Amino acid sequence: DQDRRSQAERAVLQAEAATVRSRLESELNATLSLSLGLSTFVLVKPDFSQADLAQVAASLIHLQPVIRSVALAPDNVIRYVYPLAGNHKALGLRYLDTPKQRDAVLRVMREQRPVTAGPVELAQGGVGIINRIPINFVEPDGESRYWGLASVVVNPYPVFEHAGIRTDGTGAIQYALRGKDGLGARGEAFLGDAELFNDPGAVLMDVVIPGGSWQLAARTTMPVNALGLWVQALLVLLAAGAGALTTYSLLAHQRIRSMALHDHLTGLANRRQFVLRGQDLFSLARRNGCALTLLNIDINEFKSINDTYGHAAGDAVLVHVANTLRSCCRESDLLARVGGDEFLALLPNTPAGAPLDALLERLNAEMAVALPGADNPVKLRISVGAAACSIATPSLEALMSQADEAMYRAKDNGRPYAARPRDTPSPC
Repeated sequence: DQDRRSQAERAVLQAEAATVRSRLESELNATLSLSLGLSTFVLVKPDFSQADLAQVAASLIHLQPVIRSVALAPDNVIRYVYPLAGNHKALGLRYLDTPKQRDAVLRVMREQRPVTAGPVELAQGGVGIINRIPINFVEPDGESRYWGLASVVVNPYPVFEHAGIRTDGTGAIQYALRGKDGLGARGEAFLGDAELFNDPGAVLMDVVIPGGSWQLAARTTMPVNALGLWVQALLVLLAAGAGALTTYSLLAHQRIRSMALHDHLTGLANRRQFVLRGQDLFSLARRNGCALTLLNIDINEFKSINDTYGHAAGDAVLVHVANTLRSCCRESDLLARVGGDEFLALLPNTPAGAPLDALLERLNAEMAVALPGADNPVKLRISVGAAACSIATPSLEALMSQADEAMYRAKDNGRPYAARPRDTPSPC
């Protein structure tokens, strides 16, 4: 009976903590989704004025009231802020000269993706969670130029309250959060009692935020055996229901996430997952000086296959190419279908040279596929563009552009593949 009561208590606690986690992730990611529009605003209107920013920022705050302020920092110096009232002290702030914010900004520049910092004490007073978004202009020659960043300051307390975390310490469940600057379990605690993370009776859950994670700890403030028998019985029933609901929710979440991140036909990563994971691989290669090569693979005359043998044959071709990539590449390689007949393969620790040439030869040799309506296997022709990351490659997008250009050169020249000449870092 005691074991059942303990299991009931923990099941209810896990269900409550999962709800809190889901609300935190939803609120913060919704805010980031809106914030990404600031990058587009600057790219479309680089000569914007304070009045232009005020119009855009006011719309963001109207849609997401937890946003406290919006700032734009060309060259990492805050020159524009909305609203101005109460935020004058932030104007002129040089991020790289501010110790409490310098590391987070350097991380944005290094990883070239949105990063959540804080909670931090703000120059204008108070505490805020800061979503920082890098802004890059692509020059006519394809090179990327770092303009600066956009910062969106979020008031954390309404976010916590909406998620179900009582910041006054009251309530049936005690919560704590750690992972300042998105560092997860390695980051310092910023809400609640830090000792909660060492409590064996606490439930720990990771909270995924833009550019990192937090860790949530939850513990009931009243043990089950202190409650009446009928309440204990009710908790057992609730635990059973919560367990079933949690299992169903997890399975549904995993299925939805898989659908959102994978190509439904081939099972490879889609463009969204390729960019998310590819940015991590790109940042790691730049940081460690490792080789990183990207292949852009296009099926020649794919439309004629559809026209001649039908769309079922076209699907069979796409699945065959995907399976060939899986068999020829390593588990550490990132494979994706990003267009109708366009595939990408990001290869860590693979420099231009004999190993890459051998891989390309294997791919080309495995391009015979049996098609419905065809008497004999059809030999597919592919064009492959190869581009390698170097110290002169500013971003994953630039590497993708180089591989795309190399692929079209191969297609125009009638060759199976074309490797872009360049100096590459040595492999790890």
